[in-house]
Amino acid sequence: MIAENYGQMTGVLAGFAFTALVLLLTPTQAQERAHAKTQNAGVPLTLFIAFIALVLTTLLYSVLAGENAESRPRAATVELINGLVFGLAVVMLLHGVSLLMLTANIERSTVRIARFLTVVVIPTLAMYFIAQGASDTVAARAALNGEPCVAAVPPLGLWLSAAAALTSAISLSAPVQRVIARYSAASRVGAPLAVFVATVMASIISGFIGTRSAAFIMSPTALNLYLIGAAVTLITIGLMLSASSILTAPSEPDEATTPNVRTQQTLTAVERDPAAPAKAPQEAEPSD
Repeated sequence: MIAENYGQMTGVLAGFAFTALVLLLTPTQAQERAHAKTQNAGVPLTLFIAFIALVLTTLLYSVLAGENAESRPRAATVELINGLVFGLAVVMLLHGVSLLMLTANIERSTVRIARFLTVVVIPTLAMYFIAQGASDTVAARAALNGEPCVAAVPPLGLWLSAAAALTSAISLSAPVQRVIARYSAASRVGAPLAVFVATVMASIISGFIGTRSAAFIMSPTALNLYLIGAAVTLITIGLMLSASSILTAPSEPDEATTPNVRTQQTLTAVERDPAAPAKAPQEAEPSD
């Protein structure tokens, strides 16, 4: 039932991402960006990857919703994998919104709050919910071994959540921002691509686990390694998002594209009196 609700929610979010992407690519928006000479902050790519990740998440949770009570151990394992995909998809969607705010010329406080939520809060919550999902795996393993079914959150997951929050918060400090600013342009492409690769790999692993026996479950060692891998992935993506949301100042127009003042004066004179021939600018006489 919970997996079905998650599938419905991710489907709705995928619709939001698709709508925002279509509106962003309309001819009117393209002309306005060209007229204003605004920089490409990587918003279309971010929203496109968010849409793909949300669609995959919807499919994964739809498959998970079909699991029965007998396959609880396998479902608990798949739940962990799907949680990472869901977290990355939401992070990408909110990152696209924060990039839109950066290029929308709105108040700085709103932009800073959006950046903090995208870089620090959402990845930390994603890691925390993955750790919470690990408690289902622990309980399912205990029930499979005939032990008392107690859902306990692994302490490693809580420590990794705290590490993700601390690392992401430090990345927003002024000294770190000056260092990672040089990777801003690369991160705007690298972060969405990294999320896409991680999403596809997690989807393949989730599908593979879904074909195993109903009693399949992660071992304690595999669970700890997965939690560490998920934390490293979320922290890395968070650092890349922190760098990609730094926008440089718009470049100055080239001299070749800047109209000459004398040419403008000549054109103005011709417009006032079309019958009068355009006078070429007089050259200064050479001095003796």
